[in-house]
Amino acid sequence: MHPHPYPPDIYRIPRPAHGGDAWRYPGTIDFSANINPLGPSRSVIRAINRALEYVNAYPTDGRELRLLLADKHGLVPENIVLGNGSSELIKAVCEVTLRPGDRVLIPQPTFSEYEYFSVIYGASTCEVPLPPVGDAHMHLHPGGFRMLFLCNPNNPTGSSISPHRIEELLEEAERAGCLVVVDEAYQEFSKHTSIAGMVESHDTLVVLRSMTKFYSIPGLRLGYAVTGERTARMLRQVLPPWNVNTVAIAAGVAALGDKRFAAESRRYISKEKKHLFQALCRLSGLRIHPSDANFFLINIEDTGMSSFEMKKKLVKKGFLIRDCSSFRRLGDGYIRICIRKHDENLKLISAMEELLNG
Repeated sequence: MHPHPYPPDIYRIPRPAHGGDAWRYPGTIDFSANINPLGPSRSVIRAINRALEYVNAYPTDGRELRLLLADKHGLVPENIVLGNGSSELIKAVCEVTLRPGDRVLIPQPTFSEYEYFSVIYGASTCEVPLPPVGDAHMHLHPGGFRMLFLCNPNNPTGSSISPHRIEELLEEAERAGCLVVVDEAYQEFSKHTSIAGMVESHDTLVVLRSMTKFYSIPGLRLGYAVTGERTARMLRQVLPPWNVNTVAIAAGVAALGDKRFAAESRRYISKEKKHLFQALCRLSGLRIHPSDANFFLINIEDTGMSSFEMKKKLVKKGFLIRDCSSFRRLGDGYIRICIRKHDENLKLISAMEELLNG
């Protein structure tokens, strides 16, 4: 018999914690999920309503959406793999790449699914500490590793690695036989451009993209991978049939066609991000980390409250924040908040000021 693909103690591996659990706290304004506050756009809502007429049939293979995504990145549809959210694609990448005994390099703190699925498929993980808990000059050496995960911009720190530095890492990783997975879930909110086009010259690169955050459709679960054609075929081989539903495909097509919504969103979020950062900096006991994404990581150790306590107290005031104690190395001294609409941001600042000065 073939050995089981999963570790024998799989049930002992804890499931990762996430934000976006506003359903547990009805009536709160959700600052825990990093979603564009302006969406979904009207064109996406119209597309969703039209697509409902076709839910009595199986979904298409998403070719129209893959064509649009390929055009967006200057590639061909064969470079694009659609996923039921980017988390499904993280799992698929680990499934086709990792074997028991492999080693995976993960800068921490970061999105917990990288470590979770690496361990699920039998690999061991090695951490490189990121600021604010590590050296500002992060030393990544892919030698001896089967895979390297990079979240860019990183969740929850908001820090970014430049495309030039990533290209240097890719060259080093290719010599070492290491696959580099760059998760660009928050790239639309970033000052940096996507590196998806690099897959043409780097066979060991997989770029993961989310369509749920910027286009504000997390309930539909839609993401995609951009990679070389060989790796793309391998990913499709392990993904289940009809993994992306009819409504999500239609929403994705409409979202990509709405250039006005994208431009307005970038302007609005950039303006509100600046205002929110300035307002947070004026509150006592908070240390706000600069961010290249649509959220801020905040050190609250000087407030005398733990992240769990602050979350609990703000929930009572009608606001849900992200308790970051589930992220590796952060402990209970950090929270994360996202940028929402102007009036909601003002209300949160007022509630936090009252809490901190009370």
